Amino acid sequence: MTIGELLKEYRQRKGLTQKQFADGIVSTSYYSKVEKNEHRITAEDLIALLEHNNISLWSFFKKLALNADFEHYQHLSIEEEAIDAYYHSDKKRLELLKQQVDGSKIPNKNELSLSISGWIECMKSDDEEPDLELREKLKEQIFDLPSIDLNKLNLFCNFMEFYTLDSNFFTAKQAINKYVDSKEADIQEALLSIITNLLYMSIKDDNYNYTDYLLQSARKIPLKPRLFLQKELISFYQNLIEYHFDKKQIYLENCKVITQSIKLAGMEEYGKALNGVIAKLVK
Repeated sequence: MTIGELLKEYRQRKGLTQKQFADGIVSTSYYSKVEKNEHRITAEDLIALLEHNNISLWSFFKKLALNADFEHYQHLSIEEEAIDAYYHSDKKRLELLKQQVDGSKIPNKNELSLSISGWIECMKSDDEEPDLELREKLKEQIFDLPSIDLNKLNLFCNFMEFYTLDSNFFTAKQAINKYVDSKEADIQEALLSIITNLLYMSIKDDNYNYTDYLLQSARKIPLKPRLFLQKELISFYQNLIEYHFDKKQIYLENCKVITQSIKLAGMEEYGKALNGVIAKLVK
């Protein structure tokens, strides 16, 4: 069974037309050719289709496992499934996904299993004992600098809270030096997200040794629509840093404007979290 044939099976099972199934993701004419195996759909569009139609990524790719196309998409689908489970605080789904990966024969399953364990570790509450051995293994095996790539940049971004500011900056600096001139939007987005996290950690730890370098690096990455949120957040933290050194109210007002725009865009909880950062700094 091909990807197109399996998509058609899911669509028909849901009683949807091609237009309904592909609505807002790809054109109906393009999708029709995907079902007929006349076009190969990108991984990004495929995952968007599955999410739009509430189809489990893991279930879809597991059913596709005997097809050659499976190897092309499976790694990405599992990572997306794990991230989705994490952001929905679904620890049981993460644990089940890890069991399925551990029992499979997919390539790079050890690395995938390790990253899923990292997501589970991220969900621990403050009063739970951290798994220091796991955190060190993540650092050694996933953040290996000579072979750092987009996948590892994203993992690093999400697991930075496990490590100290100094340790994170060392890793981030290598990544920035390697990729700051990249034109790939995925790389640019990952770097800006890492810089955002480091700026937050700097403010939280009251350690401003690295902020100038981080802000200068962020400015080297040009603004584009996809990067707007990251650029907004960096502007937010830059204003907080300015306020730390020069207590002018204009910097706090700028932060509040950015926070309000984020809330108006529909990210209410994120906006509240940023307001919490402001409140801690001005105590």
